Amino acid sequence: MKVLKYSLGVILSGFMFSGCVGQPSIAEIDDNEAFKYIKQYEAEYQQLKANSPKAEMPVKWIQAANKKEPCKLFVGYNPNDDKTLKDGYKIFWDGNCKNGYASGLGREFERGFLTNLDAIALYNGEEKKPEYFIQKDNLKNITREGDINNGNFQEIEIKDDVINYAYGHKARNNTDILAILSSTSFKKVMYVKKYSNFYYLIEDFSNDKFNSSNTNYNTHDAKGKENGFSFSVGKDNIRYSGEVINNQLVRRVKLPQSYHIHMDNILSEIESAGKVAKDAQEKALMVKKQYKYTICKDNIKVDFIDNNEYKAICNEEKEAELKKKIDAQKEQQQNEQRLIQAREAEAAAAQAQVQAIQEANKQRAKAAEKADNQRAIQNLSNSIDNINKQNQNMYNNTMNIMNNNNQQNNSDKKYNYIHQMAPNLYYVK
Repeated sequence: MKVLKYSLGVILSGFMFSGCVGQPSIAEIDDNEAFKYIKQYEAEYQQLKANSPKAEMPVKWIQAANKKEPCKLFVGYNPNDDKTLKDGYKIFWDGNCKNGYASGLGREFERGFLTNLDAIALYNGEEKKPEYFIQKDNLKNITREGDINNGNFQEIEIKDDVINYAYGHKARNNTDILAILSSTSFKKVMYVKKYSNFYYLIEDFSNDKFNSSNTNYNTHDAKGKENGFSFSVGKDNIRYSGEVINNQLVRRVKLPQSYHIHMDNILSEIESAGKVAKDAQEKALMVKKQYKYTICKDNIKVDFIDNNEYKAICNEEKEAELKKKIDAQKEQQQNEQRLIQAREAEAAAAQAQVQAIQEANKQRAKAAEKADNQRAIQNLSNSIDNINKQNQNMYNNTMNIMNNNNQQNNSDKKYNYIHQMAPNLYYVK
């Protein structure tokens, strides 16, 4: 059995550009500048491709452990970690045998150290790779359904209470991938075109009413860091574009129409690969149904593995229906929780706004009080100045009167002088 697997890792990064009031005009760039990152990535990819040997996974033909007659099965293995040489390794086959090889429709069961794999396959009774329709890694809880030989399939991973989906095309070199990714743990859908040294990532948030972004288009290097020209379309249909280096937006730009067309073509290519995978999956599920008609009978029993384990495939629909109901309940709970969080965020923002207004009013009141105090001090100062002026006028008037009297009575020599003792008190001698 040869197991194929998507290995994109967790691709959850993205960004939504934010506009700034009063910022300089946005630079409009031409095709040469807009495509400089992509051209560099593509040149690197071609160099890596030219220097990489085209290595096929080695294969062994191993006798089915539960068959007495010659009945060999196809087994792909890693030469650096050969599972078939480890203690306890066995492979079983519940189908027919012909000419010393497995024949017809049946299921393989690989068991061994860190190996627990099942696969529904169609053999033709000769040393020729069978056609695989379903593969399941029971230890990792990963199932692949579709045209697995040609890399067109859906992969489903169940991890705790989260289900991750990936469907599309995976090339034989195991590095070039066209895939559509989704998960029960988030609302967005990711469209990925992956090469060995970079990948395109298009994120669709149209089903996430709590996200202001509708679609993000960007490119990432082999380490997963966003590098290149990206753009985002919000739910308000406003488009933001910019240049990103190492996950940091360095400038806003206006991209040429050719760049938008290029990214739309990438999206169409991924969607086409997804449709091929979905069609292949539909056929695989029909083959699985046909297989189940053969083995899901009360009189069918096996002794090479536990019979309940063998018959577990017959109850998958019931389990899937139950899980679907549970997932729907969980999704409803998540939506309610997100709604509560959104309302709490709105309330917090409103409270912060109220506090800001109160603080502004407090500052204005302090400023007004300070202004009133300054006016009162100024008024008091003006009053004192007026009193002093009045006193000075009184003094001047008194001096004038006394001087006039002195002149009239100068011969009597009665008054020698007038001395001011205080602002309103005079001593006359």
